[in-house]
Amino acid sequence: MKKVLWEQFRRTEFDAAVKADGVVIIPVGSIEQHCNHLPINTDTNACFTIAKRAAEAVDAFPVLVLPPIWTGYSPHHMAYPGSITLKYHTFVDVLAQVATCVHAHGFKKILFLNGHGGNSPVIAALRTKLAAEEKVPAIGYTYWELPGVPDQMKAISQTDKGFIGHSGEMETSLQLYLQPELVDTAAAQWAPGGYGDPASGTREKGERFVTAVVAALVHLLSDFHSGKLEEKFQWRKEVPG
Repeated sequence: MKKVLWEQFRRTEFDAAVKADGVVIIPVGSIEQHCNHLPINTDTNACFTIAKRAAEAVDAFPVLVLPPIWTGYSPHHMAYPGSITLKYHTFVDVLAQVATCVHAHGFKKILFLNGHGGNSPVIAALRTKLAAEEKVPAIGYTYWELPGVPDQMKAISQTDKGFIGHSGEMETSLQLYLQPELVDTAAAQWAPGGYGDPASGTREKGERFVTAVVAALVHLLSDFHSGKLEEKFQWRKEVPG
């Protein structure tokens, strides 16, 4: 299988990916409580796995996946054991500095793939911050908000209806598919700190969901590499009357 993980490359191998205008994915997750039945790596595991599978599925150009940034912005989960959070500005700085390093090595297309709802506002704002302050081109998406994915969730889920929830049907389904050995199915019921109905989660739903998200990300990566996606971010040009 082809190499896509950044940490597995030797320093002599990056130049070819740069010359091919490769895309670099920076997965961003969290380490936080996911009720009584899911592991605290749920968000990081999901977004990293999706990024890796999408990168492996693209043959037309290189896609490299960085090690996941596993600590996100999760102060609202600190009431529960196991949660770890960075302060807001620390988190922003970490993301910006990682992207700046990637760009310094010649990569012009950087994609943050987010897996935690609490990170979403930061991810959404990073493109403007990096462009204005560091002259670094980057875009960011939360995986369940990729184009077409909300509709896929509505078709798959019984209770979440297009929303990922927290430790509910869709996240439970994801983990039953991705790392079932870490799911306590006997405890898969709503508990404080959760949102949704974990009892309705199934491995089959998780597999369908991952397949849909990976396909959406592959499509987005192709648009990003071709320049089609970047055209959507350009300011409208006024035409003289």
